[in-house]
Amino acid sequence: MPAPPHWQEAAARIAHRLLYATFLALPVLGVLALAYGGKQWSLLGLPVHDLVAPDKAVGRTLKEIHETWAKAGYFIVGLHAAAALFHHYVRHDSALAGMLPRA
Repeated sequence: MPAPPHWQEAAARIAHRLLYATFLALPVLGVLALAYGGKQWSLLGLPVHDLVAPDKAVGRTLKEIHETWAKAGYFIVGLHAAAALFHHYVRHDSALAGMLPRA
């Protein structure tokens, strides 16, 4: 099977980096939005005390960024799934099988 075009390889690298950035950034943005919003929250059942001085305006901005990025994340995940199906059903390569855990 011939290698995919360079643009597909570049798109795959960008998409994977976006996925990893999303998986890392969303929890951090969520925690910061709660902290700046002055909300009380817990981690594994233990209360987390103030990390920063509450600032409602910053909290609202962080919440908006968090929500917008999360919605964009649905698109990124969908694109990733579509690419996996494309490889499996159109290119007939082993990209999808490569995502499975190795025994």
